[in-house]
Amino acid sequence: MDFRNQNSSAHLYSCSAPAASFIIPRSTPEDEYWPADRWGSSEAQTGPSYPEDPSENTAGDFGYDDCPFEFEDYDDSDCSSSITESIRGHVYENGLRYHAYHAGKYAYPNDETEQCREDIKHTMSTMLLDGQYFLAPVEEALEEGGEVLDLGTGIGLWPMQVAEKYPDAVITGIDLSPIQPSFVPENVHFIVDDMEDEWVDPENKYDYIHLRFALHTLKDRKTLMKRALRHLKPGGYFEIQEIDCSNTKCDDYTLTPETPYPVRDYLKYLDAGLRAMGADLSAIQHTAKEMREAGFEDVTEINKKLPLGLWPEDKKLRLCGLFWRTAVLDGLKGLCTRPFQAIGFTPEEIEVFLVGVRKAVMDGSFHTWCPFTTVYGRKPLDG
Repeated sequence: MDFRNQNSSAHLYSCSAPAASFIIPRSTPEDEYWPADRWGSSEAQTGPSYPEDPSENTAGDFGYDDCPFEFEDYDDSDCSSSITESIRGHVYENGLRYHAYHAGKYAYPNDETEQCREDIKHTMSTMLLDGQYFLAPVEEALEEGGEVLDLGTGIGLWPMQVAEKYPDAVITGIDLSPIQPSFVPENVHFIVDDMEDEWVDPENKYDYIHLRFALHTLKDRKTLMKRALRHLKPGGYFEIQEIDCSNTKCDDYTLTPETPYPVRDYLKYLDAGLRAMGADLSAIQHTAKEMREAGFEDVTEINKKLPLGLWPEDKKLRLCGLFWRTAVLDGLKGLCTRPFQAIGFTPEEIEVFLVGVRKAVMDGSFHTWCPFTTVYGRKPLDG
């Protein structure tokens, strides 16, 4: 949909400015920003020294004095937004805040805790991909001013950082929640909308469509695939990135099918709850097949190992594991409340159940990981 020309859409845009946050290594002058394409460099790997035994880790191992990164926020108080108060409204349930637009459509909250988790997951995924924002071969199209659509944009970090790297590209991010900053690059536009509604864009508009961390919440993936295909230009790419939480793995027998593991029980109930709401926690496992069925060509699937916790010996994986453990721990209640209630849990039962799950998440004796899966496909040139 050409969102920027729809007066009835809930727009989020304002003055031109740098992105809302940067990551600055302390080893460089404060006015030299560290681009994400250097995440995978040797500089990104110089950090705290790690004990050989993961169980010896303490909070000080990743304290502020040792951390090679610091996060610097910019004040957006001088910028305005045209978004209406009705769209800004929220729904509150069980101490959690949810989006009001199409209320109930999305299972997860949009409160401050969830926004912090989005920030953590963005940093983690960028590090895991060695500083890359995408894996589809679209860099040339973006350098030449391509049109990009980011579905389920969340807090908007991905489009803002991509816009900084590719200033000629035009990036539109859409989400059900109005939680994006108003202080954004001039080539970024945010819209409050539902990606599963019919798009009013002209067909053959986008060079690249991106979806991350939201596939498992969709009710009709096959329709979205066909819609994305229609709205891509011939030769354009659709890329989906997802953490396959339904597929917890272990390589060293610290976890077996018979081992009691509350995290596995949590994910089983979460999957059942999402299915009761019409979604599928394991959706990414079917994505390559569904892309081909929709008409995409050159469909490619790439899997990375995402550990839970500090057990890996590799420094980058250990840091990603710390980020992922933090994101999981902070999100346990918010992620499960609506899905668990959909299968009959009461709020009190949820709280009691989560006590054991939290202990298991922090238990470093389980060397578990989930696949971080990227699937992308190309629209046929004669499409």
